[in-house]
Amino acid sequence: MTTGSTAMSLTRPSAPEKEYGKNAWQFNAGLLLALTGVMLLMVFFVISAVVAGWVSDQDPADFGRIIAYNSWLRPFAIASMGMIMIGIAIILFGIVRKLWVRVESVKESLQVLAKHGSGS
Repeated sequence: MTTGSTAMSLTRPSAPEKEYGKNAWQFNAGLLLALTGVMLLMVFFVISAVVAGWVSDQDPADFGRIIAYNSWLRPFAIASMGMIMIGIAIILFGIVRKLWVRVESVKESLQVLAKHGSGS
């Protein structure tokens, strides 16, 4: 069953791939994006812990300032979690695309093998 609109990245390329792994940019970009998100998340966690320690050393009863500082850091932490998830999605999309190309090539080769094998 074919439809009129298919994503170009999910179909088998019309020209044969001369260099296997030439589309490895998806893995590298996804990994870089996910690792950047993890590093940013760690930085925001350390900043939050340092600020909490600094505020509690000054006045232990002033936890409202800790919550205020954390409310400023929370959107950046959520954005870094989004970076991690987008990086993982890019990596998985590259995996699915490679599997799709392999399935398409097996479908073509099985037809040829079935024609040659049916005569015996």
